[in-house]
Amino acid sequence: MNWTHKYAVLLRVEWAVMLAYRSESLIWMIGSFVQPIVSLSVWLSITGNGEVGGYSANDYMVYFIGVLVVERLSRSWDVWELDSDIRQGTLSAKLLRPFHPMHWSIAQNLVYKLFFAVLLVPAWVVLAWIWPALRPAAAADAGMLGLAMLALLGSNVLRYLTGYEFGLLAFWTNRATSIFALYEALHLFLAGRIAPLSMFPEPVAWVASWFPFYATVGFPVDLLTGKLAGRPDLIAQGFIQQVVWSLILIVIFRIQWKRGLAKYSAAGG
Repeated sequence: MNWTHKYAVLLRVEWAVMLAYRSESLIWMIGSFVQPIVSLSVWLSITGNGEVGGYSANDYMVYFIGVLVVERLSRSWDVWELDSDIRQGTLSAKLLRPFHPMHWSIAQNLVYKLFFAVLLVPAWVVLAWIWPALRPAAAADAGMLGLAMLALLGSNVLRYLTGYEFGLLAFWTNRATSIFALYEALHLFLAGRIAPLSMFPEPVAWVASWFPFYATVGFPVDLLTGKLAGRPDLIAQGFIQQVVWSLILIVIFRIQWKRGLAKYSAAGG
């Protein structure tokens, strides 16, 4: 059985599971609106009719709608499932499957993000048609829109590997999710989820740019909103960071998985 057929089967299974819990999925999606909307409200109240950090009120509206879309279409939740599987021993059954357990979670990610995209993207299109101020600059430029989609793919790879590797810490500690929560607190600020990176002091922005924070959310959003138009140097830098950090995380994953399995033992599951 080739990989294409295997993934087709996995996607059908995960789609059926998602539909079985569609109400829970909708509640989860609606909950994801809270943080970007709160951040948008705060910055709109600060901005008023002027500009803050080079962003007007309309710029902030477009930016945080972009954050909402990128955040929801790149977010990874595997740390909680993997932590539970390792601690409770249910990983044992998954290890007996004909291919790596990671492929099941990848299929789950693809299905859930497709579900969110089907709901979120048309909603944004309708709102942008009603209120032209909400239209991202990239929508008028097919090249920039394509780059934004490519950056979103890179964001998915980075966030998925990061979340999975935090989950693998459960081989060594029962505090994997707590450690990930600390990382998420940093990510909230340094990835551009709480405010554009230009709002932070230069040393903070430098750390966010060169470590895998800005490349996961702020970079795709800046491409989508047209903030990087005419800046091929910054665009190239963003993609290079995504590729380099993806390779680093792949190496870390292989080391973690090999050493973690050597340490893992479970009864039942």
